[in-house]
Amino acid sequence: MILLITCLSLNLFLFILLYFALKRINQYEDLITQFQQIISFSTEKMKEVDSKGHYESDDETGFFFEQLKQLQLLLDNIFESEGDINAKN
Repeated sequence: MILLITCLSLNLFLFILLYFALKRINQYEDLITQFQQIISFSTEKMKEVDSKGHYESDDETGFFFEQLKQLQLLLDNIFESEGDINAKN
């Protein structure tokens, strides 16, 4: 009887721990997704401003453009999109 109560208590504790861990992971995932959307929006607006490519080809501002592109690629690779999941199936 004591063993049963101990196992149930342990299972309840682990369930609660898992619940809060998954909740925190979802919060971080939402934060990263929002950050990705901001970077994507910034990239598009910068491309609109630099429609002829003058700023992007400049050494000083070109560095910023390149870093923004690298950050966008990094964020794009963090999560699988819906299209990637459907393509695998």
